Amino acid sequence: MKRMLAAAGFLIALAGFAQTAAAQTTATQTTGARQPGTVVSVAAPADLPVHRGKFWFHSDCITAGQQGIDRGHWSQYQCAEGSWMWNLWTDR
Repeated sequence: MKRMLAAAGFLIALAGFAQTAAAQTTATQTTGARQPGTVVSVAAPADLPVHRGKFWFHSDCITAGQQGIDRGHWSQYQCAEGSWMWNLWTDR
């Protein structure tokens, strides 16, 4: 019984990672046209020194970055891919 539960948990986790990867790929492909202020890379550039938070999904990071621009909190943002999460970096 324990093995069946462990296997089921593994399959659920694997499905979640596959869904995250697919959403990440889709978001990366479409964000350039929708939100030109978004830059995706591995490390934060020197001109975006403020770390604002970590997000499980790329789309959540994009949403938070764009909301900050809309509210006037910062003028640029970047969603940098971390080892497990997306990091939001801003210019101020």
